[in-house]
Amino acid sequence: MAGLISVIVGALVATFLRGSHVAINGPANALIVVAITASQNLGGDANAFGYVMAAFVVSGIIQILMGMLRLGKLGNIVPAGAIQGMLAAIGLIILTSQIHYALGVEAAVGSALAIIGEIPGYFLEMNPFIFVLALIGLLILIFYPKISNRFVRLVPAPMWVLFVTIPLFYAFRALSNDLGWEQWELNGSYLVSVPDQLTEGLIFPDFSRIDDPMFWLMVFLITIVLSLESLISAKAVDKLDPYKRKTSLNRDLIGIGAASVVSAFLGGLPVTTVIARSSVNINHGAKTSWSNLMHGLILLLFVVAFAGLMQLIPLAALAAILIFTGYKLVSPKVFRGVLRQGWEQLLIMSVTMLAILYISLISGLFIGIFFTLVLHYVRSNMPLPLFIRYLWSPFVKIVQEKKNTYLFKLKGVVNFANILKLQSRVDKIRRDNDIIMDFSHVRLVDYTVLEYLHEYAAKYNRNGGEFHFTGLDVHKTSSHHPYALHVLENPTPRKTRLTRRQGELRQLALGKYWQYQPDLEWDVSDLQPFVFFKSKPVEYQKNQIQGSNDKLNLDWKICDIALKDAFIAFENYRLTIQVIHLPFHIPHFSLEEESLMDRMSLIADQKDIDIEEYKGFSKKFLLLGQEEEAIRKLFTPEIIRFFERGEIYHLESSGDQILIFRHLRLASPREIVKLVSYSEQLFLKLQEAHLQLSS
Repeated sequence: MAGLISVIVGALVATFLRGSHVAINGPANALIVVAITASQNLGGDANAFGYVMAAFVVSGIIQILMGMLRLGKLGNIVPAGAIQGMLAAIGLIILTSQIHYALGVEAAVGSALAIIGEIPGYFLEMNPFIFVLALIGLLILIFYPKISNRFVRLVPAPMWVLFVTIPLFYAFRALSNDLGWEQWELNGSYLVSVPDQLTEGLIFPDFSRIDDPMFWLMVFLITIVLSLESLISAKAVDKLDPYKRKTSLNRDLIGIGAASVVSAFLGGLPVTTVIARSSVNINHGAKTSWSNLMHGLILLLFVVAFAGLMQLIPLAALAAILIFTGYKLVSPKVFRGVLRQGWEQLLIMSVTMLAILYISLISGLFIGIFFTLVLHYVRSNMPLPLFIRYLWSPFVKIVQEKKNTYLFKLKGVVNFANILKLQSRVDKIRRDNDIIMDFSHVRLVDYTVLEYLHEYAAKYNRNGGEFHFTGLDVHKTSSHHPYALHVLENPTPRKTRLTRRQGELRQLALGKYWQYQPDLEWDVSDLQPFVFFKSKPVEYQKNQIQGSNDKLNLDWKICDIALKDAFIAFENYRLTIQVIHLPFHIPHFSLEEESLMDRMSLIADQKDIDIEEYKGFSKKFLLLGQEEEAIRKLFTPEIIRFFERGEIYHLESSGDQILIFRHLRLASPREIVKLVSYSEQLFLKLQEAHLQLSS
């Protein structure tokens, strides 16, 4: 009930005060760990949660003050590796804390690492009916992204878990009763226990321990975790926003702080930005803050009108959802992704995660920060006094080369510890000027700084200025990632070992006289013009094949891309695409297979263009675009018949380029050959139509 209060207050209060546009507010997964940790440290008895609620109120007030003092930029002072380690630890804690619910056994007492050792014993005592429910829930969550049916995709995966497991629970209950299996009886203890009224059972703030140092330590912990969670999530949501709007982090702190104060006074959990629900919100067409308000109002209506239905939900179903969420935070894919950023990032993440698991959340986070500083000191190969001096006061000299061009000469160590001073110098430059950031004499620059500067540069360039980097190519890195730790040493070339698929692609390219480049490429700016990637940003591209057809005057590129995982969202894709370059201009449009769900979910600025003379084509394909008259002229009878007879590909025109792909997965070499053949035929049809229109 405290979590539901948080969602409702987050909608009714935060929506009108915050700085984000399409984010959803409510309680985050990290709050599970924070609330338990604070409760244990403040007594661990029945009264402890009242003290925790008081700490939530004070933390919200501090967040409001932080926003008013414009301290939203403090989200950058914690090293990225330590944040990744904290999230991984929280994921493991969530996962292990839900295992006993998924197996229907009594919970063991102890740390996450201790509970892992108890899991084999859990399986010996488990209730098989409960285990099957949890397993089915997990399978739904795992296979949901692989299902392409539009009706299935209209409903989020966690809702399908509830739709399937609720009736199954009662079917299993009847079966166990009929068979007389009393040891596996499914009683009310396996169901969610929720009061009939929203206000029943809530615990309200108790400020009687406000003079206790432990109380203020918990306030500090709550403020750190919630502020970081909100600021990091807000930046992640900005990357998904199709309009590329930026959240005002200071306003966001004020909004979520005020909502947290109101929520805690009403017996609810603190409010933060929830990335998973925000991702679903954006992918279903949300454009404004009203989506957050509607989210809370609909939930309020459901709780008031249908509270009894919530008591039908098996705990095993919710455990499956949380286990899956926890696994997403600590899966091998997460560690592989961090390793791509450099072994230093993986080491920082691992040390932070283990410290949190062995000691506590706040102590582990501080150990991760301290370890990052030690690692930077060792890698910088500088005397300790000089290293500390650069941490406290980084060397930043600004030279005005031309009237509107400013050169930032950096020296020494530039990392998370002194990023705020660099930020303050950069913020003083007007957005219509040019900035050149020179790292030629920097001994060490870390991931946190490079990530901030690259994101700032992208926004700066969109607003009319020019932001450039120089001097990074003389540094040594342990990864090709653009944000990897850069150390001023003589770089050594790295050998790349090809996978089996890469070997097949290389052989294909050699046989066709195409150029093949297997390396990871983090610069994906050439894909940004396509609308498809506005709400599904590309993280990187690799296995690039470039070819041409001199007879047709056609150049193209095929590559594998990875779409960015929205923090802990449920979907993540790797797919093969082709981009063909046109020597002429055509209108912007997109074309793909149409279904009933497409027609039901069209949004206002994307009109489906039906061509009356070709009913079969209009029924089979979804043709979208704002230049309707020009698109109708381009789609000649020959082009329409070409699409009707051929295989169905996703097509999108950006004017002088066309994006083509067949599946939301990697293509085989044989499928790549078919893709090239299809693109050449398509090019001929478009060229003929363009010539007809020009004549």
